[in-house]
Amino acid sequence: MRELICPRCHLCGQRHRWWAHRSDGIICPRCHLTERLTELLDDGTGRIAPALLPLHEAYTAQPNPDAGLVWLYCNRHVPPLLTALATGHLPLSHEALDDHPSSQTAMHLRDLLMQYGVLEQRDRYLVHFENWLRQFLAGNTAAEDRQLIQQFATWHSLHKLRHRAEHKGLTPGVTARHRLEVAFAQRFLAWLREHDTALVDCTQAHMDLWITSGNTSRQCSRAFIVWARANGILARHLQLPYPKKQPREALTHRDRLQLLHELLAPQRSRLLRDRAAAILLVLFAQPLTRIATLSMDDINLTSSEVQITFGQHGPVPVPEPFGQVLREHAENRGPYNIAANRTSPWLFPGRCPGRHIHPVHLRNCLRDSGIPLVRSRITALRALVSEMPPAIAAQAVGYTARCVEEHANTIGMSWVNYVPARRGSGELTTS
Repeated sequence: MRELICPRCHLCGQRHRWWAHRSDGIICPRCHLTERLTELLDDGTGRIAPALLPLHEAYTAQPNPDAGLVWLYCNRHVPPLLTALATGHLPLSHEALDDHPSSQTAMHLRDLLMQYGVLEQRDRYLVHFENWLRQFLAGNTAAEDRQLIQQFATWHSLHKLRHRAEHKGLTPGVTARHRLEVAFAQRFLAWLREHDTALVDCTQAHMDLWITSGNTSRQCSRAFIVWARANGILARHLQLPYPKKQPREALTHRDRLQLLHELLAPQRSRLLRDRAAAILLVLFAQPLTRIATLSMDDINLTSSEVQITFGQHGPVPVPEPFGQVLREHAENRGPYNIAANRTSPWLFPGRCPGRHIHPVHLRNCLRDSGIPLVRSRITALRALVSEMPPAIAAQAVGYTARCVEEHANTIGMSWVNYVPARRGSGELTTS
């Protein structure tokens, strides 16, 4: 394969699909990307729209220009959207992107514009929920239910989501739960109508029949029922029955040790990223929604031992050699070919600019690589409570004390005599 020289930047490179042919020769992918994006961001005067200069500068400087060219050439919605923003035919605002017919393209471009400081920061998951709610109310709700569903979504769901977005930030799981709550509120009202009953006439018999005649997903209607009771729409004595909890199967001690051994060995079938995430699951019982949202600030690589923080109670040490796997991953995060991910603040960066990996994608990757997700987390949690009191374990790994206590009870661990025993041995003293 012969060496290629770009006549514009005079750099050589290997032949691949994005070398472009021009009258003065072929140009390299980076020059090709710069040329094409300059054309699309022309404000009509032969120059790049000033407001979009940060986008142009950062996007053309990405490590892998091929990724940028794929987006510009393979998504038919991108060129007209960029041109409309550059020429002013479409306002450069969140509201304009909210209404764009290609929501996925607009979402990706919004992420880029926020990452490069062109648009002010706005929680993308809150935007998704607001857009979803608008479409849901317009297309899936009976006219007689629409006002009530909108009131519930506004005063319950949106109120909670906006508060969390302002103080903690949202996750895909949080917004997904609120979507389910709104959707099952609509289904509950439709079910009552099928039974010739208005919401104000609902009885405990209706509640019992609703919950027992369907699957467990109907529990998602609980938030609406609680809200309706609190607002005097439903009688306060009505209760939605809770399902009986079934004990979940855990891994055997031997299977857990074998899995941990496999996570230490580099395998072609298991990425370093997946091994690092699985270690946090199998060792520390971390849910994937939390693993996906860990930031680089949550992991300490500067001390002699790797430390990681899961909650508000300080870091916990990662035993070796598992700490080394986390260290290697933290120093080799990807995908770096995404324009805005080169300096990602996330321990597990995603493919969207400046965003962490989506928990569902992480779940699929781990499951496909042979990790038994639920059983691994249950086993890890039970191993922790067999080694320390539930309250201490809960603080260390960011769980509620009640949840950890339930697992301790399941395996028959009792720490009732823990404090008296330590006091008796002189390890604890009272002032």
